[in-house]
Order: sequence, then C-alpha cells, then structure tokens
Amino acid sequence: MLELTNINYFDSIKNGAVVVEVGADWCPDCRRIQPIMETIEKEYEGKIALFSVNFSNEEELKDTLHIQRIPTLIFYKDGVEVGERLVEPKNPATIQDAVKKLL
Repeated sequence: MLELTNINYFDSIKNGAVVVEVGADWCPDCRRIQPIMETIEKEYEGKIALFSVNFSNEEELKDTLHIQRIPTLIFYKDGVEVGERLVEPKNPATIQDAVKKLL
C-alpha cells in the first residue's frame, strides 16, 4: 500500500475508486486490520486503489481530514468521499462490504 502525504494526497484520490487507511505503526487495531487490507488490495487490484496515511507523521493532513481515532478508512470515488467512514472497524465483513460498495 502506497503511503500518502499532504503533498500527494489529493492528486492520488481524484481518479477511480480509492480506499485510504489512516493509521499508525504503534496502533494495535491498525496492525489487526493490516492482513484484511492486504487481502483486499490483492483481491481488487486494478479495480480499487488502496493507500495509507501515517497518523503520526501527517499532522496537517490528519487535521484537514478531521481524523480523531485510528484506524479510519475513508472511501472515495473520483475524488469525492462516498459512504460512511469506518472508524476503528472491528469486523472484517464490514470492511469488505464497504469496499464492495465502491464498485
């Protein structure tokens, strides 16, 4: 998963279906969903782009996106945020369902 910064974030989300995971290495819940996100990345390769944002390193972007808790998954279609954000998702099926709705 390519890591986004304040510099490339908005260019990266403007085309197609995109999922952005905002998390951090020190976050247990972020580590817990990592295998799920890797599976989704492989399953939807070429259909959905997956990116990550490091919560600890991207203070300005975190504030711009109004991120309060992690992990947070944000869904975009052609640069427009769609659906509900998943904040601290617990269930892999919830993540899968949200991703499928992008297609």
